[in-house]
Amino acid sequence: MAHAPPLNIYAVGAMSSVLVIYAWLKSPIKYKWAAENRISPKADLAWRNSAQKWLDNN
Repeated sequence: MAHAPPLNIYAVGAMSSVLVIYAWLKSPIKYKWAAENRISPKADLAWRNSAQKWLDNN
């Protein structure tokens, strides 16, 4: 029965970096900050209009 060749340290590093990148791409955590910073277009327009009205009055 044949055995596998010994693993090279560079091969292990490459495989682990690919695994880390894949896990980061699939992670839902990276979308958490983006979801908190999103604002609806209607709310954004209302905020801009009220800010413009405040600037006109002051």
